[in-house]
This record gives sequence, structure tokens and C-alpha cells, in this order.
Amino acid sequence: MTNTSIGTAQTGAMNGQAVHTVDAARALFERHQITTVQFGMTDLDGQMRGKFVPADFFLDSIASRGSSIPNIVFGWDIADTLMDCFTLSGWHTGYSDVVLMPDLTTLRPVPWEPGHAFVLCDVVHTDGSEVPVVPRTVLARQVARAAALGYQLTAGYELEFYLYRETPETAAEKGYRNLTPAAPGIATFSLHRHSALEHVIGAIREGMRACDIPILASNTEYGAGQIEINIEHADVLTTADRVAIYKNGVRRIAEQHGYLATFMAKVATDAAGSSAHIHQSMQSLATPTRNAMWDGDGPSTLMRQAVAGQLATMSDFTALYCPTINSYKRRVPGSWSPVSAAWGTDNRTAALRAIAHDEAACRMENRVPGADANPYLALAACVAGVLHGVENQLEPPEPVHGNAYEGDAAPLPHSLAEAVDALAQSTTARTAFGDAFVDHYLASRIWERDRHREAVSDWETGRYLTRI
Repeated sequence: MTNTSIGTAQTGAMNGQAVHTVDAARALFERHQITTVQFGMTDLDGQMRGKFVPADFFLDSIASRGSSIPNIVFGWDIADTLMDCFTLSGWHTGYSDVVLMPDLTTLRPVPWEPGHAFVLCDVVHTDGSEVPVVPRTVLARQVARAAALGYQLTAGYELEFYLYRETPETAAEKGYRNLTPAAPGIATFSLHRHSALEHVIGAIREGMRACDIPILASNTEYGAGQIEINIEHADVLTTADRVAIYKNGVRRIAEQHGYLATFMAKVATDAAGSSAHIHQSMQSLATPTRNAMWDGDGPSTLMRQAVAGQLATMSDFTALYCPTINSYKRRVPGSWSPVSAAWGTDNRTAALRAIAHDEAACRMENRVPGADANPYLALAACVAGVLHGVENQLEPPEPVHGNAYEGDAAPLPHSLAEAVDALAQSTTARTAFGDAFVDHYLASRIWERDRHREAVSDWETGRYLTRI
């Protein structure tokens, strides 16, 4: 629920100096006594996939040549079950290699893993050509589209998650039911409750700051054991990189302190959902120190077009903002989560919240994504929506005043099945992301939808077993 000011773009440099060469990486390793390098990328579901290698092997080989990995990393679902429904990955490909190519500008020590460094990778075919379904590549293409129009987008990320006094083993033993929250009851923005958990929240906050992931604030949220930590704005690719590392790191730091962290969108029927509110602004590449969403004494025409574009594409792109069956349990009326494509000025019941007090703070907040969203794909959808509005000079509808849950704005998909249908019918998505990605992503979400349809739930057995 915290506000995040959006101004000029920032870089992802480690301590202000990004690594660009192997020699610079070697110097960083010597300075931080690095012995092991973790490198990888996010799959479609946002899971980090990759390898650990000795630091000298990374410097001597992988940093410049990359490392092969089977294309099956794009053929598993979130539970590592094989999905044989793709062109890129499947038995027909022999599960041949793709190559993880480190982006040295993302290289950084990992404070919570002494002696370790981490670097994100792009993924290419063995001939060096792009793999079009890679989430980081999908976002990079949107960044290039924006640059071709003369703009850069910046974003700040507000992520909520739950902490439990559990381990992965104890949670599994309990069937992931009746887990013990890190703190009992709801105590939103409670300094007392936060102080009691500061040993782990503080470790997360300061660990991230030491890992070049600037943190603005942390607070307790609306669920028992629910926490929100806000990541400072930067250009959208840097922000996505930071969020990907952050989510992986939060889970690891929590485990080190005897807790289990989850970014699941809705952990229980009676629990508050976990969101990923994305605050966005724009800069003209010609005047990068100015906020292009502000014009003199109020919001600019460009901001109106950006709002209109995101609203117009919101239904089509919902499957990117809300990628799982569980995502839609969070999005119900009266839940601080939007259910329709409405916008309003400083209105937290709407899907898009416009904040326009002054140039430094002028931005829009997309409140649709869940904490379970892949940050690269959620931000790619945001950028593509903005560009759709700018390219077509769209005008937004009238803003909602008051309770958007009682308005008549177009409803957003209520389920993954509906979101899949909207994406499948979207020519805008294919124009923005390309057929290869849309077809691959659709196949993965249809797989997820169908696995859920086939599964018998605890709710069904409890409701029907002894009564029918």
C-alpha cells in the first residue's frame, strides 16, 4: 500500500559501477573473495533456473562463451512436469541445447551467501540467435520498441509475501495446510509487529540493499504474517532483474532464519491476497531528466495515452499479470484487488491508479498483477500496453470516482481459462510479443488450466464424498 515516487531513470550498476568485462568481473571477485558463481534465468513461471560453478571456471570460460542447458527448461511446468505441447521444446527436438549467456552488467555478490556471486543470463540458440520465449528477451524487445518511439519507461515494484514459521519439509508434511504464520492475526502497518519480525525482515531489506536492489520501505500487511517490501524505481529491465533476484533471495534469507516465504497470490480462502503493484513513469530520451507524464502543471497527453493503452490491453494481457489458477482467487470485489478495467485518480479500488501531485511523483500504478507474476512478463505487458496507447493516440474513458467495484467498467477475466481465451483472441498481443512467444505461453497456460480441471481438490471431497 506504500506510495513509490517515480522520477528519472536509474541504472542497475553495482555500487554505481556496472561490470562490463571479464577483467572487471575478476577484480570484483578478488575484492569480495568470490569462490562460486550462480548464474541463470527465469522460466515462464518466474522460477530461477541455472547452475553453480567455481569462480575461476566462470571467468575463464562461461563469462565469454556461455553455458549450454537443455531446452527442456522451457518445457517443464512449475512442478517440473514435462509439457510436450511446444514447438521450441519437446521430444521432436531431442531436447537439444540452448545457451545461457551471462549479462555481466547484472553481476553482483550475494550478501546472504558469503563467497557467492550471481549473474543473470540471456538465452540464445547455439547459433547465437535469440530464443523468443525467454521472458527477459520479451521485455527487452518492448524496451527497444519504446526507444524507437523516443521513450524510456521506469517502474517501481511493490511486492507482498507471506512468512511462516515453517520449513519446506514441515509445510509438505502438513500438506501445505494450517501453516503457522510468522505473526498471529492482522496488524497492518504495525511498528510493534514489524519490530518482532525485524530480525528476518531487516535481513531481507539490508541484504537486498547490499545486493544493488534499493529498498524504499517495509511494512506489515493485511494478512497474518504478510509483509510488503518496496523496491525503488529504475528502468523497467533493471527493475525486472532486481525483482527476479529479490524473490529468489527472499525465500533463501527466510529459510536461513527458520521461516518459509511465499509469493503465492492467495495462500488461504480467508487470507488477504498478495499483489505486485507496479508504479510506472516515462521519460523522453531527448530529455531524460524530465518526467514525460507531466506537462507544466498537470498530467501530460502522453500520460493519458499510457493510461488508455493499458486499460485497452488489460483484458488481453491478464494472463501475463495473473498467470496461475490461484491468481484469480485474489481478485474479488472488496479485496483491494481490481476486477474491472477502470482507472481513477489516487483510487486504490481501480485497476489503474493515477498519482499526479507534481512532476517528481507523477505516475500510474497498475494494481492487477499478483505477487506470483513473472516480473519480466508483467512489465512487458505494462510497456506493451503503454505503447499501444501512444502509437494509436488513445484517450481513456472517464475516471472512476469512489468505489470502482460498483462501477460499470469492462470486467477483467475472472479465471485463467477466461484469461487464456482473451490472450488467444488478441491481435494486439501477437503484434506486441510475436507469434512464437504468444503460442508458447498460451500452450503453457492451457496446460496449467487443464491440470487444474483434472485435479480433485480437498474442497470437492469435503463437500461431496459423504453426501453423494
